[in-house]
Amino acid sequence: MILAEERRQHILEAITQQGRVVAADLAQRFATSEDTIRRDLRDLDRAGKLRRVHGGAVRPSALTSDFRERVAADVPRKQALAAVAVGLIQPDDIVLIDAGSTNLALAHLLEDGAAMAVVTNCPAIAVALGHFIRTEVIMLGGTVAGGTGSVRGARTLKALADIRADLCFIGACGLDPAYGLAAWEGEDAALKQAMIYASRRVVSAIVTEKLARPAPFKVADVASLDQIIVEADAPGDLLARLRAAPDAPEILIAGQEPR
Repeated sequence: MILAEERRQHILEAITQQGRVVAADLAQRFATSEDTIRRDLRDLDRAGKLRRVHGGAVRPSALTSDFRERVAADVPRKQALAAVAVGLIQPDDIVLIDAGSTNLALAHLLEDGAAMAVVTNCPAIAVALGHFIRTEVIMLGGTVAGGTGSVRGARTLKALADIRADLCFIGACGLDPAYGLAAWEGEDAALKQAMIYASRRVVSAIVTEKLARPAPFKVADVASLDQIIVEADAPGDLLARLRAAPDAPEILIAGQEPR
């Protein structure tokens, strides 16, 4: 029989390798109860070695990385993705822009008049566009989620119910061909689902390390996306799986012409 400390060490190893663990899977793996696994996860969370989420746990950095740190990281890569994204916007579009450092890079490239209106849940994006005159900028209300650079909650969802956007740039914590688009937190996933529902076209610009990266809360199937913007170093086998999916989205590669 495996000792509790050994089991917890195996859990941490799985978190390191996979980014997340599911309590039910761990209970089966270690032939123990889910209550025992939940106690393990609770104790490891208290020790700061992981972060508990509904149904399991994720790496501690997955939920605690500060939005300002993400904005400052990999700037040229995000600008390359953003340059492709900006080219998809038409002057008469109502554009919904989700929070995220890549989407903030998009906002910095957007010119006044490039869209009819921009709606966002990200205060930094609203500030970046605050000088616009020809393009209306609408900031969704809600509760500021510390460290995420976004607002969310019941008021945000209520405001989205009255919006019909032509184009949505949705943020991604992870994208897997089989599982779909995913988020690290359940409340964030619910907000992204509402954004997709409110939009006629949906696009996600994704840095390579988020492709096939597991995140615990599903947002939508890959088929819910109309276009995916990826970097030139995105794995070819993964792109082939995305293209082979039913109702596959168009894949745009930064620095290349659309295929």
